[in-house]
Amino acid sequence: MYRKGPKPKPPKGCLWIEGAAEYLGLEPNTLRKWRLTGKDKAQGMPSFKVGGYVAYKVSDLDAYLEGQYQAAVAPDADRVHESRPPEPRMSRRPARAAA
Repeated sequence: MYRKGPKPKPPKGCLWIEGAAEYLGLEPNTLRKWRLTGKDKAQGMPSFKVGGYVAYKVSDLDAYLEGQYQAAVAPDADRVHESRPPEPRMSRRPARAAA
């Protein structure tokens, strides 16, 4: 599994998985998990192999980051909140019996 010699340069406009993870501010293992589960393709940043190395296009990574930014700055009225309203607080102490 280990390759001899230095790692080649990625194709023009691409990054190897380690560089892509750093570019996105993620750990390489996170990007590997996304790749294995298909989450990377679902997020719009498909990977491909070149000479046994996994690569990502920088333009796809930029599009992913732009989508994350747009989702973060979207007005709250446009967001769908799936959380339920807060439940009322309940006292931990048992109620006193009326005397």
